[in-house]
Amino acid sequence: MFSLDPKLEAKIKPHVKRVLVLESNQAYARILTDMLRVLGTEKTIVETDDRRAMMLCDDLNPQLIFCDLKAQNLEGAKFVTALRRSEMKCRKIPIIMMASNDTAETLKDARDCGADEFMKKPFASGDLLKRLEHVVTKSPPWIEAVMYVGPDRRRFNSGAGPRKRAPETMSDGMKRIEQSVRILRAAADQFDVDRKQANRAIVAQLEVLVPACKAITDPGFKGAVTEIFMAYKGGTLSGDTLRGPVATLAKLFRIDDPPKSEAVA
Repeated sequence: MFSLDPKLEAKIKPHVKRVLVLESNQAYARILTDMLRVLGTEKTIVETDDRRAMMLCDDLNPQLIFCDLKAQNLEGAKFVTALRRSEMKCRKIPIIMMASNDTAETLKDARDCGADEFMKKPFASGDLLKRLEHVVTKSPPWIEAVMYVGPDRRRFNSGAGPRKRAPETMSDGMKRIEQSVRILRAAADQFDVDRKQANRAIVAQLEVLVPACKAITDPGFKGAVTEIFMAYKGGTLSGDTLRGPVATLAKLFRIDDPPKSEAVA
């Protein structure tokens, strides 16, 4: 079934011990389960209902999820979105979305919900290995925003998507900081709409921006980041307390587009 390089097998095997498969077609589920067993999977649970699958995630704590995009009793995109926004330990694990077509709309639905990879059905062993190698060895940065939670979708489906917004002359470190500022702007704008996710997004961006104060000497940058950090520590975060310092950061980075973009399109 497989012609597997031993080095690749050694890399993949530790990450596929526990796998959840959301697939309503029994034939595809059986083929995928057999392939995973050869790769060293010790426990594979197949589920056909996304609501039951969500409950299973707590008990199984899977390392990897395969998910059909849409079928009877199965809304794959909604399932992935809900998992990414949950408090479960497995919320950040790799998810490979599956569908019987790879139209632009299908790929967009899979990307936008927070899936790591896409695999068209029917699939061969080579298709599976390619996706597994990518999610195990080339995991993209995690995006904790308000409108989007998941892997950096600019690298979706083996890095096909181009980077956007940040100037090409900007270093990778500065691009990450600029993206954090964009996400903060969206969090401020959406704070009163989704406070839980806005708070989570703000904390994630502070993990980038606070250390950056050592490298960026502009007093406006440090002052704005400090103001946001103190509001977070003091429990006074709100849309109003965020807008001033976030506007300062946006001006420093010459960010003029609407804040809801979140820089992850």
